[in-house]
Amino acid sequence: MWFAYFASILALATLANGFGQGAPQGACKDMTPGHGVPPQSTPAPYVITPSTKAVKAGTPMEVTISGKTASNTIRGLMLQARAGDKIVGTFKVDPNDPLAQPMKCDVQGDTVTHKLHDPKDDKQTVYFTWTPPADLNESIKFRATIVKTGSVFWVGVESALVKVTP
Repeated sequence: MWFAYFASILALATLANGFGQGAPQGACKDMTPGHGVPPQSTPAPYVITPSTKAVKAGTPMEVTISGKTASNTIRGLMLQARAGDKIVGTFKVDPNDPLAQPMKCDVQGDTVTHKLHDPKDDKQTVYFTWTPPADLNESIKFRATIVKTGSVFWVGVESALVKVTP
């Protein structure tokens, strides 16, 4: 009896906390976290800003995610560059970054996610370096899931198009 009670409490606590150590592999395609609640249906109070509108294939560029106000901090995230529905390119993340880490959906570093961190390390703005594949010749968008709290998050936040040319 006590075991079942304890197991139920543990399962609920896990759902309420979400994935403190980063997005699960199963979220790679739809980018929906398993937080046990639906995403917000209101417009996201965050913007994704590429450093340029055009980049040469194989050339690194910067991408920024920012909260629109100081209260719009980032507790968790999942960020990818996509050409249509295909994940493309790789991100460079500072190994000492207290909030973010690279993850593998198709190849190592093709996605950025959060890592377990102290809430004081939540940020209003984060910066990453993305490198398109050397043979890419199409437009991409950066797409993200951004988590403010375990139960408040937005899925499918997108940047403007970036043209990648050979």
